Order: sequence, then structure tokens, then C-alpha cells
Amino acid sequence: MPLTARPLARRLLLVGLALCIASQATAQGRIRGTVADRDGEPIVGAIVVAEELATNVTSTATTGDSGRFSFLGLNRGEWMFIVRADGFEPAQGMAAVVASGPGTAVGFTMDRDLFNPAAPPGGVLGGLKATALLDELAEAEGLFDAGNYDDAIEAYEALLASAPALTSVNLQIGHAHQALQQPDQAIAFYRAAVAADPTNPEAAAALASAGVVTPGR
Repeated sequence: MPLTARPLARRLLLVGLALCIASQATAQGRIRGTVADRDGEPIVGAIVVAEELATNVTSTATTGDSGRFSFLGLNRGEWMFIVRADGFEPAQGMAAVVASGPGTAVGFTMDRDLFNPAAPPGGVLGGLKATALLDELAEAEGLFDAGNYDDAIEAYEALLASAPALTSVNLQIGHAHQALQQPDQAIAFYRAAVAADPTNPEAAAALASAGVVTPGR
């Protein structure tokens, strides 16, 4: 075998690999886009899922501070884009990925979800979603109604720990202790409810029924 055969074969292999890589690069493209609300304000943290229709291959991106996102290296062809963001109704659209140029630009406008609003950024319930709190409360109420008072207390306390502003939950915890014939614990939670809201007539009545007279009454 000639001495030059092995180096020549190696060079041919490298050339073939380079051509293959170049071919794949030219068959892939870029998508760039923005996500905003109806007022044109960018939506930060929106999840954008790209799905190639021909293969069901998916890729995911997240919008930045300016509501922008991008995908690199997508296969050329038709893609579906589905956008989800907390407090907004999902949005979707189609776009063609091309193999050259600056890439396809897309824009999504999202409508607010009135039945599942985003968590408020501040205030006593800052960072907490109303729907999640209602679900937790419904679970605790269901346990209470079923007579599972120990589990109800645990669920109420977990809710109170995540949302301390919901001080009326103390009243429910007190009722559960009362049902378990634990008057001292019940009174402690009734007192906490009255301390948080002295005008709460139910909390004052609960204390009175437990034999405790609140000041000014």
C-alpha cells in the first residue's frame, strides 16, 4: 500500500465531515420574536415551545426582560409556536424556518386570563395566586366538613403559613380544635383572629362561646 494512501483517506474523511456539517448548518435556521400584552408591554418569563410539524421535535425558550426570545439551529420547515405565561391565555402561531438570512421574526400578543390572574407583585398577597389560595382553602374546608379535623388543621396552618395576611383562617383552626375538644388551643387561635381583626364579630362570638370575654364587650 502506498505511504500516501492513509493521509489521503484521512483528508477525504475530513472533507466529507466538513461538507456534512456545512450541509446541516445550511439546513437549519433561526426564529426570533417578541411576546407582549394587548397594551404592547413586554411579557417577561413567557415560555415559548416550538414544535416541528414534520417530526414532532420540540424546543423551548423563555422571554427575557424585553419580552424577546430566539431559537437557533431549528430545522428548515414549518414550525408551530405555543406561548404560555402566568396570568395570560395561551397563544400560538405558525412560522416557516428558512435556512439562510437573519431568521424569521414573529410576534405574539397575549390576552389576560381573567379567570386565572397572575400573582400580584406586591401587597399582603404579593407573589401568591388567588386561584391557588382558593384551591388550598377548598381542600381544607373539605377536610373540615368531612370531620377530618387534624388534617384540616394541618391544611389551614399550611395556608396561613403561605399567606399570613389571611388571618381569618385562625378562626377556622380554632373551630377545628374546638371540634376535637381542645379548648385551650381553640381559644389561642380565636384570640389570634380577634387580635388581627378586632371588628370580626364571628371571632368575638367564638371567644365568648368559649367563656372568654374580650375587652370592651
